[in-house]
Amino acid sequence: MLDSDLKFQDDILNLYRHFDNFEDDNVIGIAREQQPVYRHTFSSYRLNHPGTTVGEPPPDGLTGFNSGVLLLNLSRMKKSQSYNNLLKSDELTKLAIEFNFRGHLGDQDFYSLVSMKYKSLFYVLPCQWNRQLCRWWREHGYKDVFDLYFDCPGHIHLYHGNCNTPIE
Repeated sequence: MLDSDLKFQDDILNLYRHFDNFEDDNVIGIAREQQPVYRHTFSSYRLNHPGTTVGEPPPDGLTGFNSGVLLLNLSRMKKSQSYNNLLKSDELTKLAIEFNFRGHLGDQDFYSLVSMKYKSLFYVLPCQWNRQLCRWWREHGYKDVFDLYFDCPGHIHLYHGNCNTPIE
């Protein structure tokens, strides 16, 4: 599943081949969020849990995800008891309460919240397959840590013009 604000620099077949890298429990392939948006969104949880990796930058932090590029293994999603349990509102509500989470980015928030506790459901796509261009958070309180999230070295396969950022 792909957002419409993408520009491919590589054959889409090479993205598809990442399904081969899924581990047995992975149902979704998705790239990490490349801004400190979830550092901000999970700020209450982070305040009450010093030393947590929730919202921290890569490589070890739980940055949350960006859903502009999704590899969905539909048959595994259908069969995964863990994933399907999280589709029940009471289970998701428990998770939101546990992490003091209130999102605003729809499906992306769902994947990000779920990943804080159920990492094995996700295959992490390399950042080069969803190179997000938005720099909004740099100028809105996170200049000191922004580059820790935004760094994505190497050949870019796919640019994502999120936040209405032009792709040149």
